[in-house]
Parts: sequence; C-alpha cells; structure tokens
Amino acid sequence: MAFYHPKTDIYISAPSICLPSETMTNDQVFAWMGVKIKGDWITKRTGIENRHWVKNNEAVSDIAVAAAEELLRRFPGRKSEIRQLLLATVSGDYPTPPTSPLIQHRLGLTDLGCFDLGAACAGFATGLYTAAALCESTNETQLLIAAEIRSKYLSKLDLATTALFGDGAAACLISKDSAIGGFRFIAGELLSDGSVADMISIQAGGSKLPHWQNGDPGNSFLKMSQGPALFIKAAQSMSIAGLSLLKKVDLPVEQVDWIVPHQANLHLMLEVVRLMGIPREKMVETVQFYGNTSGSSVGLALHHLCDNGKLHPGQRIVLISAGGGGLAATALIETISS
Repeated sequence: MAFYHPKTDIYISAPSICLPSETMTNDQVFAWMGVKIKGDWITKRTGIENRHWVKNNEAVSDIAVAAAEELLRRFPGRKSEIRQLLLATVSGDYPTPPTSPLIQHRLGLTDLGCFDLGAACAGFATGLYTAAALCESTNETQLLIAAEIRSKYLSKLDLATTALFGDGAAACLISKDSAIGGFRFIAGELLSDGSVADMISIQAGGSKLPHWQNGDPGNSFLKMSQGPALFIKAAQSMSIAGLSLLKKVDLPVEQVDWIVPHQANLHLMLEVVRLMGIPREKMVETVQFYGNTSGSSVGLALHHLCDNGKLHPGQRIVLISAGGGGLAATALIETISS
C-alpha cells in the first residue's frame, strides 16, 4: 500500500462536471440492444435508472474540456497559475498521442506539463492523490480532470456489462491556496492486486493484441468476467482500502461524515459500507442517475454532495474506489467551506 500524508495543507476545489446531453433510460438501452426486457430488470439488479451517453462524434477530450471550462469559469483568475494537467482516463481519444495535450491546447493553457493517468474506475481518487503530491512538491496549482466514455465500448450482445455504464467528466483544482475553496486533502492511499486484472478488460487494441491481429470483434468491447467473484473482490478491496486509510490517520469510522464510493452498482456500494460499518445515510449515491461512469464516478458523486446543501465546514469525507487491474484508491478530505 502506498500511503501519502502531506506535511503542508493542500486544498481541492469543488468539482465541476460535464454530463453528455443524451440521457439513456433502461428501456432505451434495451431498445438499443434490440431485446424485449423491462427496464426495471436493470434497476433491481444494479440500482441504475438512467445514464448519459455521448453522441457518436464526441470523444473524451470533448467532455473533459467542457468540465474544465466550467471549472475555469468559476475560477477565472486561476488559469495562468496551472502548471500541471492530469487526465485520469482509460478511454482516451487515440491509442497515441495521449489526450491530455489535446485538452491543454483546446483550453489555451500554456507553460505547463500534462500527462494521462490510467487507473480505470480508481481514476479520480488516484488522480487526486497524485495531484496533491505534485502540488506539495512543486508549490504549483494542478488541474485534475477525470473523464470516461464507456458507451462506445459496449456490446449489444452483453447484457450484464452494457446495462451498467455511462459517460461523464469531473474537474477540480488542487492548490496550496485555501481560497480555491472546497476541501483540504488529509491523506490518501493506493493499492493493487494484478492477479485479478483480467476480470475487467478490453482485450484488443493494445500491444498484446493489436487490432490488425484481432480475429474476434468481441475483443474490442468491454468485458467483465466472473461476476460474483468480481463483486466480492471489489467490495473487499474498497472496504479494506477505506479502513486501512482511516487506521493510518487514526480516525474512528464513527467520525466519518460522508463516504463517496465508486458508483459501480448500488448493491456493491451497500456491501462496502456494511463491511466498513458506515450507515447508508452517510453514503453518497448517484449510480441511479449516472450509472457506472468508471474513473469519473467519484468526482461526479462529490459534485453531487457539494450541490445538495448538506456539507458543513469540518466534515470528513472518505473517497473510495476500485476497478480494472485490481486497483484501489482512497482519499480522506475535510470540508473547509460549504
């Protein structure tokens, strides 16, 4: 486990988000798949009622730029201070080049570095951990964007996977200046178990199976295998990671005000808080509105929490996620303004 506890105060703005304009209900997803099943089949099994999908001509850079532009409208004087752009995504515009430089150019950002960070469903929390560490070491403002498009990798023949996923992006600033608002970063932790890396994958398109060698079109779609085992592994990984972080910062679980889990599946989220001993009323739930938006889901859920009027200064919030590659990431943040 890679534990990080900054020695100086690091602040995080409330996220700005982008949700694609097209909302897909469960019934619309089934119609797209060409199957005659009632939409509540998905709701009963996952808690999902709607999700947002991009249009055919939209890419990850488009929704990432939209989220960042909304953020920069809120902080117009901060644009020139940004010295690093981190894009958490596993659905970039191209296999190469990275997508972060494309976003940097479209945003008109200059004199900064940028890179893509691939952590699948743990993207936002991993990006926050990384950006906070960079901020502390460089004394410079970081722009974190977590953006994912899963809809373009869904197969009409795979009901179990296609029922789950949506698209979205979340962006925030990380700085040593408390005036950016929102939250103080207290600590974070990363961990992984590559032995289960093949449970969630897109098998074609990389150096192991280039598209020109791919004889099975199904390998270009997102696949999840060993459903029950995956459920158990994800619940255990997230709960273990969350409890490990709380133990390291000596914070009793009873003193957690909010938990923002990766919005994979409502039943999975409920199992995580049960294992951690946190009541459901402290859990932020957006999976019913957005589905599983992979690496952007924690950022979208944190935005939802900021918007619901329930935050107060001094509240402690645990962000917790796990996903493809057997990755898990957690962060503890504290509200400095409502």
